[in-house]
Amino acid sequence: MGIDRVEVEKFLKDWANTKSKPHFAVLIEGLWGCGKTHFVTKLLEDGSFTDRKPIYISVFGIADIQSLETSLFYASASTATKALHKGMGLAGSVFSGALTLGTGGILGGTANLNKVVDAATSQLEQSAKNMDGALLVLDDLERCKIPMSELLGVVNRFVEHGDTRVILCANTDNLDDDHFTAFKEKVVGHSFLLESDPDSALASFITEIGQPEARELLLKFQDDILDLYGKSGFHNLRALRQFVWQLASILEKMNEDYCQNDKLVQNLIIQFFIFFIEFKLDLSDETSTLTPQDLLGKYDAGKDEVRHVYEFSLDKDKEPTPKQRVFKKYEQHNGIRAVITVQQWISILTSGVVDAVRLNAELAQSDEVAGVASWPSWKRLWYLYSWDFSDGSEHEFWSDVEDMQSQLKDGSYVEVGELLHVVGVSLMLADHELIDQTVPDTIAAMKTYIDEKFIAQLTDERCRGVSERFGRHLDAYDGLGFMRREDAEFKEVLEHLVKKMDVWHQTWLSGDAGKQLLKFLTEDWLRFFGNLTVINHAPEQRYLDVPILATIDVATFVDAWFSLSRHDERLVVGSIEDRYQYRPALLDVEGPWWREIQAELMRRIAMTESKPRNVQIYNLIEHIDSAIIERWELRQFEEFSNGNSSDLSWMTRKRIGQQ
Repeated sequence: MGIDRVEVEKFLKDWANTKSKPHFAVLIEGLWGCGKTHFVTKLLEDGSFTDRKPIYISVFGIADIQSLETSLFYASASTATKALHKGMGLAGSVFSGALTLGTGGILGGTANLNKVVDAATSQLEQSAKNMDGALLVLDDLERCKIPMSELLGVVNRFVEHGDTRVILCANTDNLDDDHFTAFKEKVVGHSFLLESDPDSALASFITEIGQPEARELLLKFQDDILDLYGKSGFHNLRALRQFVWQLASILEKMNEDYCQNDKLVQNLIIQFFIFFIEFKLDLSDETSTLTPQDLLGKYDAGKDEVRHVYEFSLDKDKEPTPKQRVFKKYEQHNGIRAVITVQQWISILTSGVVDAVRLNAELAQSDEVAGVASWPSWKRLWYLYSWDFSDGSEHEFWSDVEDMQSQLKDGSYVEVGELLHVVGVSLMLADHELIDQTVPDTIAAMKTYIDEKFIAQLTDERCRGVSERFGRHLDAYDGLGFMRREDAEFKEVLEHLVKKMDVWHQTWLSGDAGKQLLKFLTEDWLRFFGNLTVINHAPEQRYLDVPILATIDVATFVDAWFSLSRHDERLVVGSIEDRYQYRPALLDVEGPWWREIQAELMRRIAMTESKPRNVQIYNLIEHIDSAIIERWELRQFEEFSNGNSSDLSWMTRKRIGQQ
């Protein structure tokens, strides 16, 4: 268990300033990010802590003992002030020319670097003498490349044979070294386990912020930040410090009146903490990692105005996804309604740059600033049971009813989730006789809207995955559950919608989809094959289970194929072969299409006078035969043998007859 830091500081002060020589080092232990470095550097900066010369060196990345001793020599000979050590680092102060060695050191003036190094090499033993009377901190022991036995030998020299007080800092959980264990028993007189101290650390981090307005806001919401830090469970003060600095860069770009909106600032802080710690830094040790792009829903890609981060599921027995675990941890059970668009959050997280104009424009549209006035009418009506009509707002209610019906008449509802909210709200209003239509009339009107207005404006992006999204697992959209979703009337409209969208999608697949996909063959190789088979980093995978190739005109496909370089041309069949290995049923439709491709290739041979080119085309035909056609024919034969098919290709019949 960690010890109180005040007690540790008291011990270290007595130990550093005692007149008798303790002849032992002190070890400060703790997990990465718990604040060990912050703790010791604060002591070194405190002029009242000790009169000893403070020397801080991180051994992270130091490759050998000679480099360490050289660093120690420079530090011990330096007459630089404490501020210089803090701001530039010991090695940095030497190599920048700011550190002069001469009066009180080795050389005078701005020393020639080669001479300094030569002098240092010849006087390494002098460093031990120069270190007398110093307080030396060696940090990051667990990340030092020097063999531990050599490193600790240097420390032992100072502890046993001089008057240097040495503090070692390490995450000993990552120091599995027998030499260190033996050294610790011999040289380390006391060790202290530091646990995360977010209260004092956060207060210190905030004082480092240079912008007064941002600093005042951080102080005002300090308790909120500490509460979020506690909920995170990571206890990583370095991550907290990064968060504070990044948050300050956002706060300083906000308009003054927005900074005075406590609810807005509080929600912005909550959202940025969750997004930064969980999606940007991803400190979780779970196997599934999160990235800023995961803030968008599965079907939100390409949408600029998304303001809700959520992930719902009706399957209570299913293991929670990483996003769902995050929402539960921070008690955001209905997801997060963002104060700015999710796309802008992603931009800030990935680039670190805050566009002040865009930030304030989107904050102006947030619920916290614009209020419910910024909501669509269906959303305000969704909250019917919470309206306080004693404030004279009934006219606003009827205005919203009229607006929703007007937008239905104009065909304004084109997003599936939004339309289903309108369906649920309309059924609720009809049931309470708050609109002229009866419930049956409302059902009929919604079906007519779907047939005449919604389907006419449908796109592949809106339709994709309709069976998965809007089947029996349907629950909510924009953070709100659909009204009447368990009622038979709602399910009747939903079923009609799904059927109509499925018909539209099948029509689209047989018409425009193949043409669009074929364009990718010449323009975006990864996108073309990523849509057809599983490959790493594919931007989309639409047609893994759809026999889309059979919808593409054979001659047009060959024209696009032959427009590739001869190298890429040869890779096409091999790149697509895995499609049928994992989904052989696709061959039932695409196998005959590939046979037509072979016939078209034979026609091209007849038209081509170049014999070498004909050799290349013959090779493509043979590759199709071995990689695809033979697999298709074998599948037909197996189905025939099982009594499932009587329609064999002519070549299959021929081969069976030969046998």
